[in-house]
Amino acid sequence: MLPAIKKLAAANVQLVLVTFEKAADLAKCEDIARIRALLRECGVPWYPLQYHKRPKVPATAFDLIQGFARGLLTKLDFSFNIVHARTYVGGLMGLALARLTRAKFIFHNEGFYPDEQVDGGVWRNGSMPHRIAKSLEQRMYATAEGLITLSERAKRVVGEMPVVRRRATPTIVVPSCVDLDQFWGERKSAGDVGKPLRLIYIGSIGYRYIFDRISQFVAAARRELSAVSFRVLTRTDPKIVGGMLQEAGVPSEAWSIASAPHAEVPGELRRQHAGLFFLTNGLSEHGCSPTKIGEYWASGLPVVTTPNVSDTDEIIRRHQVGVIVRDHSEMEYRRAARELFELLGDPGLSIRCRRAAEQYYSLDTAVERQIGLYRTVLNGRLGHGPGSNQIA
Repeated sequence: MLPAIKKLAAANVQLVLVTFEKAADLAKCEDIARIRALLRECGVPWYPLQYHKRPKVPATAFDLIQGFARGLLTKLDFSFNIVHARTYVGGLMGLALARLTRAKFIFHNEGFYPDEQVDGGVWRNGSMPHRIAKSLEQRMYATAEGLITLSERAKRVVGEMPVVRRRATPTIVVPSCVDLDQFWGERKSAGDVGKPLRLIYIGSIGYRYIFDRISQFVAAARRELSAVSFRVLTRTDPKIVGGMLQEAGVPSEAWSIASAPHAEVPGELRRQHAGLFFLTNGLSEHGCSPTKIGEYWASGLPVVTTPNVSDTDEIIRRHQVGVIVRDHSEMEYRRAARELFELLGDPGLSIRCRRAAEQYYSLDTAVERQIGLYRTVLNGRLGHGPGSNQIA
């Protein structure tokens, strides 16, 4: 988020930032001080609030209240005219705050949260919590003056909603972008593949992120290609991760697990051949935008992924920058592993991957679209001078 904030501030968009952070992150005083100093240099006030996870309903209610209260207090010091609310819960806070302060409301939907809960096994499809959450989601779509989705597929879904179509609500696509300058793009070609084939996975494990299937893919790839190593970068308990790999039959000498700060991710990716991303098939998959796929491509790595993830299928087919695993079977895993190995022999692969990142995950493009939406929402009145408009 920081690179985007810096670019928006440089474009004379005045921002007030209210975020929710985990207690463990807030306890890292040096990191908090560093971020606060960076934001201060950009002229961006920052109010980090503690995120509460459990018990789920009371914790979410408390966070809604504290976020809304912080927004009201912010209004005393800053006369913002747009409330840009990210995520589902943030959208609920932003909707209430925008109505009370008479600001314009932009709903930045980072996925279809109610359906994500179903796909993650938290709620049943059509259950009372699911229906209530969907109703609130529709309310946000119906009242927003501007909408942001993470993918073209999600934009099409949102655009077909009667409440959005009737109001012709301005809608843009802003994927989970990558600061491309931080990632090394072009890699050595064919001869660099060698053995072992080096695979990597970055990010969360569990919920919709089906790491058990990834483990099975790695095991099948080893059976098909013999020499395959696997690197996992995650904050999940290494015992849980290692247990899944061992259960799938991947020997301990073939994998390694670490928790690396984001600044070290580009260096980690330089040493690999391909990145993995598997997601539960369900109602919400087209609404996401996995940052890690953009990071893989920005580093010149193809991705091995399950189908229907955001716009990834279309990009892979158009630019030949990855492999789609069509189903979860030994035969399909082996086929995908062979296809990946053949793809890695293409000397133009790394350049195509980098170009895909530049075309679809560029931070500069995303910021331009976002500023354009601000202008549209304010009927073209977004000023160019310092202090002309403020956005919370």
